[in-house]
Amino acid sequence: MLIMAVTSQVRGRLNLGEFIIRDWQTAGLLKPSAVKAAITTIEAGLVRRWLGRLSDYDLEQLKKALQGLLGL
Repeated sequence: MLIMAVTSQVRGRLNLGEFIIRDWQTAGLLKPSAVKAAITTIEAGLVRRWLGRLSDYDLEQLKKALQGLLGL
């Protein structure tokens, strides 16, 4: 499973591969948040629970962020 860092410390300019999660409450987050350009993988069995789900809009932003980071 591919995972990316999420932070509520949203200050200043965003870098390549980063974006503001517009629908943060729908995603199950407690505060306005952003996805950071930190990618790693874990085994799916290590996930204990799902907090929420990204909206269609935010999924599209994630797709664009990954394309930019990976040069696709």
